[in-house]
Amino acid sequence: MMKIVSIEPTPSPHSMKINVNEELPAGENYNFNEKDDLENAPEYVKQLFEIEGVKNIYRVVDFIALARNPKTPWEELLPKVREVLGAEVETENASLKANPKTEDAFGEVKVFVQMFRGIPMQVKLDDGDEEKRFGLPELFTEAVIKASPSSPNVIMDRKWIEVHPRYGSMDEIGSDVVEELSASYDQDRLDMLVKLAFENEHSSDSNLRQAKKSITLETLDHPDWKKRYAALDRLDPSFDDLPLLDKALKDEKSSIRRLATAYLGMIEEPEVLPYLYKALQDKAVNVRRTAGDCISDLGFKEAMPKMVESLSDPSRIVRWRAAMFLFEAGDETAIPALEAAADDPEFEVRMQIKLALERIKGGEEAKGSVWHQMTQATNRS
Repeated sequence: MMKIVSIEPTPSPHSMKINVNEELPAGENYNFNEKDDLENAPEYVKQLFEIEGVKNIYRVVDFIALARNPKTPWEELLPKVREVLGAEVETENASLKANPKTEDAFGEVKVFVQMFRGIPMQVKLDDGDEEKRFGLPELFTEAVIKASPSSPNVIMDRKWIEVHPRYGSMDEIGSDVVEELSASYDQDRLDMLVKLAFENEHSSDSNLRQAKKSITLETLDHPDWKKRYAALDRLDPSFDDLPLLDKALKDEKSSIRRLATAYLGMIEEPEVLPYLYKALQDKAVNVRRTAGDCISDLGFKEAMPKMVESLSDPSRIVRWRAAMFLFEAGDETAIPALEAAADDPEFEVRMQIKLALERIKGGEEAKGSVWHQMTQATNRS
């Protein structure tokens, strides 16, 4: 009978990799979400979907990737998953106290922009629980109307383009994205895109950064932040742009600092780390979160001391990213800081810290002990 062996993190705080002691036959896998007809699904899959908060189950080889609704805390969901699947080795006294929640979800929001022939049409946000759409100013609508005769099927030529995720409230993010698009796409640029739509009738290119170009340091001195943002938004970042991005990190507008930080993560060279460290100290949460995300994705081990410092960041998604980085790349020098942060008020952060500690101290065999601790009935007293 299939049993759980261990648990591992994934790049998302809303998904867990659950390792099991049975392998599927080669090439076999299945994927179910909460809205699927489960009539022909394995019995344990049906039972897992009876747990409030389970959104998706992907089964392949010897593990299950389980995605949750971000409104459902892991400390409530994981013990129920354990009840359904069981564990290879049971323990009696391991438990993890569930501290009071400070917020319902991590606040990670996926951002999509609907494009037609390179012209933005609307913004869609998805936080894993609900979806919100935001309209753009009238000049965007007028541009789409003017360009629509260039397409035999406007509906088919529309595409949703996913951009870098944001963090925080949906309304604030929606307002920021609309403001940034309005800054980047002025009337002259939209007129140019309408003209290009007819000159390239068979093209359905929806890239958000057409006509990429380099800019000068002086461009970032323009008194209008919209001009500065528009120029930076059309940059094709490269190693040679580090001085430019460094200047952008000092801009008074957080949208520009956030964009510069995201660009630094795209360069993928260790020389970007000192600049990302600056962004980690930014006063704006969205900039620090983007910096933590970039450093975690880049994975350069020399960033470990700075990510250790981030274990005390006020933002829990930054702390979570730091703990995940240390799980993947940390060594014995990170143990004191991880132990000092082990009582973090957020369950997801505590779990990542425990996983990092057990991996550094005990290697692969320790993953199972963390699974046992995290899936015991929580003590709320």
